[in-house]
Amino acid sequence: MRPAWSIIVFTSLSGLGLGLLFWFGLGFVAINDPIDVILFTVLGVMAVSVGLMSSLLHLGHPERAWRALSQWRSSWLSREGVCAVATILCTLIYSVVWYIDGERPSTLGLVVATLSLVTVWTTAMIYASLRTVLRWYHPLTPWVYLALSVCGGLLALNAWEQVIVGQSSLTEITTIGLVIAFAVKLIWWKRAGNQQSESTPETATGLGSLGQVDLLMSPHTEENWLQHEMGFVVARRHIHRLSQIAVALAFVLPLAALWSGVSWLIVLIPIIHFAGILIERWLFFAEAKHVVTLFYGERH
Repeated sequence: MRPAWSIIVFTSLSGLGLGLLFWFGLGFVAINDPIDVILFTVLGVMAVSVGLMSSLLHLGHPERAWRALSQWRSSWLSREGVCAVATILCTLIYSVVWYIDGERPSTLGLVVATLSLVTVWTTAMIYASLRTVLRWYHPLTPWVYLALSVCGGLLALNAWEQVIVGQSSLTEITTIGLVIAFAVKLIWWKRAGNQQSESTPETATGLGSLGQVDLLMSPHTEENWLQHEMGFVVARRHIHRLSQIAVALAFVLPLAALWSGVSWLIVLIPIIHFAGILIERWLFFAEAKHVVTLFYGERH
């Protein structure tokens, strides 16, 4: 599949923002002053909102995007929009109550945390529910999105504490989060990448008993839209190198910076991690192959 930067930014940035709101709802955020509640809310809600707005760039008619919210009974895209709006509204109410009362409303915070995870899940299910893309149609796909979102939120919290308090108290739990997120992603890479399509030119023509069936003539004389969007090809050596860079930026360097004790490195961790997630998400789309490419002679 051809990677679209609007969708890559959307899934990466909104995932980070929802990870922040998840931990915010659970009360893991260091607050020295009531105004810190508002500042953190703005930080998390802006990340989610900017991510959602970037996804509109992928639409032919962005002004009609609101209509998608009405299809929540059958569309994961619509459910994602509804859940995102509900998460933002509940977060705003949660923050206002906390700011006015001076105490965290734990029940409302649990609602915010739950809605954050549900929104990430609905985002992942947009892709995990597609039978036509075998690499995405895997039970681990939503868990990859959840693990990376929660992990990204933890890394951002460490930077927040370093700025607000002067030290981080979440080093151990963040380390566990990094290890779990990397393990889930690695397992997904191994299992989803090894899935093979049951459809081949042999099964389509019924000539498999005679040997391998090859395409002698292309269905089209020039590249069409389907080939341009669904038949994106990237060299295996580039995939391997980009995977290594993604792992280094998203997991290895943040872990090293986290335990270095150097304050300015800890503050930079979310940026380093986010750069790795952008590459990881680019690969998520670039490595995927739509079943329609079988019609043009590809095998997967």
